Amino acid sequence: MTRRILCLFFAVLSLFLMFGCGTNTEDAIKLSFKSASTYDYLKSIDGKTVTINGYMATSSPVDGSFMFLMNLPYQSCPFCVPNTSQLSNTMEVYPKKGDSFPYTTQAIKVTGKLEVAPSENEFFTDKYGYEFNFKIVDADYTILKSDEISSDIALWQEVAESDLVTDMYAMYDYVNFLCAWNTYYVNNYTDANGNTVPGYYLYPQDAINYLTKDGAQWNYGYKDGYFDGIIAKIKSIDESKLNDLVSNVEKAKSLAEKALKELNDGNYTSEYKYVEMFGKSDYVYTLNKGDELKGEMDQIYMEFSNWLGNWEM
Repeated sequence: MTRRILCLFFAVLSLFLMFGCGTNTEDAIKLSFKSASTYDYLKSIDGKTVTINGYMATSSPVDGSFMFLMNLPYQSCPFCVPNTSQLSNTMEVYPKKGDSFPYTTQAIKVTGKLEVAPSENEFFTDKYGYEFNFKIVDADYTILKSDEISSDIALWQEVAESDLVTDMYAMYDYVNFLCAWNTYYVNNYTDANGNTVPGYYLYPQDAINYLTKDGAQWNYGYKDGYFDGIIAKIKSIDESKLNDLVSNVEKAKSLAEKALKELNDGNYTSEYKYVEMFGKSDYVYTLNKGDELKGEMDQIYMEFSNWLGNWEM
């Protein structure tokens, strides 16, 4: 009887040693920030174990309940698609149940299960209101060794330290506003007397004010030499290795000039109608070339996003 119990004990012990020592990463799929920008690819590996290298953003929750994973070091806030709360070049990673992530500034390798939303237009939402159509769950991480980091990391560190990527996102916020100012709005608010003041979609003069007045929200992009300053900053980091990014900024500059001309030339129409979001009737504007401008904006923004996603450690 004792011998039978010992045999059973060793059988259970062998199973524990086989399955109880953490996640087996041998069959894990190597995910990249660039490949993660394609929903169809993500859906094809939904539920699989994946690994990806990156950095924790400093704005990741202090309780370690999840992390914002980025492929750029020294970033405080996650990146979003302009004028949305949809994450861009940023992944949300969640630990195993009962665990939490200790914060680190070092490059890390994350391993976990990929969870993808049912459709491209459906989103998960976190407690901060960020939206994303995939996440990595049941995850853990290890600190990357120097021989696991790509040889291009030195240049990438220079890009990160210069805060160039933040400048690029601000540039796209400006260009997106020019291409789609009619979709921006002032929300309902309560005045000092407690009265609700209804919001409205921007009028053309509002858009011009946001662009041209000193200190206004998008006046930084309206100033002379704005795009040339970004190009100069890129070239100061490396005169030749970042030419693809210089080309992207030149495209953004050309689009901004085109969209600004459309605004200044009055190439838009308006319709007086009831707007349910604000609870009132008002003029709502449509840009004559709105679809064309937004399509071009999305194309060059995706070009930048793919450039950013190409930096793999």
